Amino acid sequence: MFVLSVSPIAFSLFGLHVYWYGILYSVAIFASWFVATFVLKKLRINGVLVPTKEEFDRFMLFSIVYVLIGARLGHVLFFDFEYYCCNPFEILMIRNGGLSFHGAVLALSVYVYSFQKRCNFSWKIMTDILSFSAALGLGIGRIANFINQELYGKVTGSENAVIFSFIDSLPRYPTQLFESFFEGFLNFWLLFIVFRIKGAMIIGTGKLTALFCIIYSSARFAIEFLKEVETHTYFDKFSLTTGQILSIALLLFGLLVLQLKDEKIVNNRLYK
Repeated sequence: MFVLSVSPIAFSLFGLHVYWYGILYSVAIFASWFVATFVLKKLRINGVLVPTKEEFDRFMLFSIVYVLIGARLGHVLFFDFEYYCCNPFEILMIRNGGLSFHGAVLALSVYVYSFQKRCNFSWKIMTDILSFSAALGLGIGRIANFINQELYGKVTGSENAVIFSFIDSLPRYPTQLFESFFEGFLNFWLLFIVFRIKGAMIIGTGKLTALFCIIYSSARFAIEFLKEVETHTYFDKFSLTTGQILSIALLLFGLLVLQLKDEKIVNNRLYK
């Protein structure tokens, strides 16, 4: 049985602590950015008119801002609103953990909508690229949750359990690692296979966006049953977590996108 006792502080520099949480999330952001740039290059090689490198770099820079703000506000509103009402300054303490994926998705959706309105690109081409790249970032980000000893699982007698020493001495499911694999790395690998089989022209159809949403929400819904710390919402005899309710909404969105018609290509450019 593995005992996790890694300090959340990676190192200190001039009296300032640098946390593993921040390091891994930074790696996740740059890994996602790299994948998105790779996909854009493939699209350009295939003659599809996409945002220029300068346009996309600017888009990604503002996307990071929207994601961080949305993820934090999502956590505050969806998961622990009463606590943050009593401790409003804690909202700024991101290094203590607390970022909501669904909040990030909502905030990023707003920005993608405004971007495609200004540039007249189809929203599908942007969300397909972001879904592909975000899956890899998610896999890395969940490892940050593991080291930070948050979002841990219920007590179990499994030999694969982990003792989170900063929490208690009880063996628990390492749900962060389950999410890292299924929501992140496996999701990315499946999308990559589709990308390799269908080619670059699959980008802009919305299919990668739909698959990402379906895979992520299905994995998240299942793993939530193993989590210890969550806010529950009750519907008659069924007890579902807030994460599961939000995942159902994301799943329905993914299924809806699958039913949408493909965009028209005019002069090698995907239009809405």
